[in-house]
Amino acid sequence: MFKSIPKSNISKRSFNVYKLWNADQGDYPIIKVENKTGLFVDEANLVHTLYNSLKSKYYSREGNAFTTFGSSQNLADLKSERVIPDTFQIIPIDRNRFGEEIKKESILLLAGDLTLIDDGYGVIREVGNAYTLVSLNLDNNGVGYLTITDNIDNFSIEVLSMDLNDGSSTLIYNGDTDEYFIISIDFQNSKINFTAELNFENSNIKLKTHGNVFYDDGLIVITDDIDFSEYQLDYRSTQTIYETEILISANSGEFNYSQNPTAVKVLVSGSYDFEITGVTNSFPAGTKVIKEVSDISRREFFSGSIGSINGSWEDYYTSGSSDPTGSYLTTYITTIGLYDDDDNLLVVAKLPKPIKNLPDYNLNFLVRFDT
Repeated sequence: MFKSIPKSNISKRSFNVYKLWNADQGDYPIIKVENKTGLFVDEANLVHTLYNSLKSKYYSREGNAFTTFGSSQNLADLKSERVIPDTFQIIPIDRNRFGEEIKKESILLLAGDLTLIDDGYGVIREVGNAYTLVSLNLDNNGVGYLTITDNIDNFSIEVLSMDLNDGSSTLIYNGDTDEYFIISIDFQNSKINFTAELNFENSNIKLKTHGNVFYDDGLIVITDDIDFSEYQLDYRSTQTIYETEILISANSGEFNYSQNPTAVKVLVSGSYDFEITGVTNSFPAGTKVIKEVSDISRREFFSGSIGSINGSWEDYYTSGSSDPTGSYLTTYITTIGLYDDDDNLLVVAKLPKPIKNLPDYNLNFLVRFDT
């Protein structure tokens, strides 16, 4: 039996799945290109200036949403988010190992002494809250000025107090006073690290950046002078899965005609001989008797030798539960097939256990499959 499925019973939704990958320099060697010597020769012996190509595509800083590649938290701050160095250090990931894109906020890169992550907007930064230090001028009482930079603008922060023993400090910026704790100050690498991100009113002080990740293209680009030839990288690839859900209804009286030979009555009107062509090593040529069936109908009466049960389909309600012969037949649904308009079988759904199709009950099934 076949039944058409209305479009309102079919729904499709998408969701992303992620896979964790581990890589190192053996999987993806670091490509270093410099402003003055960044020539790259591909397999077709075409010479490209890889540095200029990378700079032109990803680091144009135009702030145009239509021409800017990659993610950005704020196009107006693109200059501070994407620093243009003299040397790019690139980790290129194969397309078949990041899928549609690298999952945002999934990168963990161990490079030299640094542990780097991505912020979800395409910026590579350290774990924690590190800022680029320009200067720190304090008197003997811990009062003075702290200057940090986002590589474009300098921010001069007034220090009301700073205890270098426990890291506690009271800072003022744009008239907003707040207390912060300092984890470390590294003058050699121009870095100061706080326990929390600086969050003064009417300010946009950026964390120290080390590079960028272009999720759609699988590129991790280090833009500062980190000296590393080995690394350990963890990230997750992204793939969209589409789940189709179909509601299939078997209303009362539908799909409950058994095809068991004992349950149907076949009326044969006659037969004739049909010439068949032989197939080598299979069967010889000859004739085959074809029976003409004029009608197939449901048996109305059954009888069995076990327990001497006699009855009809109508007796299912009164005697079906005590029928030892199985004479009061109803169907059990075990498999659902989905066909296209040309009667091609597309999907086969197997039920975990047979479901009895009672004559006077509606049955609903949800079939789900992923593509």
